[in-house]
Amino acid sequence: MSKASSRIKRRISAKNTLRNICEQQSNFLIIHYSCESFYDTPQGRTPRITSIAIRYFDTAQTKSFSIHKIAEFKNVPFEQIENHYDELEKIMLDEYFDFVSKHSKYSWIHLNMRDINYGFEAINHRYIVLGGV
Repeated sequence: MSKASSRIKRRISAKNTLRNICEQQSNFLIIHYSCESFYDTPQGRTPRITSIAIRYFDTAQTKSFSIHKIAEFKNVPFEQIENHYDELEKIMLDEYFDFVSKHSKYSWIHLNMRDINYGFEAINHRYIVLGGV
């Protein structure tokens, strides 16, 4: 098969996927998250997850999870957040995984969240490291 033919088949497949998403918007969630720098983490530990945003494709409503939001709810003063990062990140991830369990029938749309360095596997790993189940 030629490169052009292969490219055309991939394009047709991508168009069909996008058409399916647009026709069934209520079945899709869009996820993005932020984390510490991959290069500046102390002692080589995995980067801390700092926030996660999940958007309902059909309504454009966004659910956000963040360390700073949890700190505010827990009345942790801004200047003390760094001393409580692990605890706050764990609570944030508890809430995230509760949301995920309640939305298991949805399909998730993401950008490059595909491995232990950046992705669902990285989020899961951080949760386990922090004592999550």
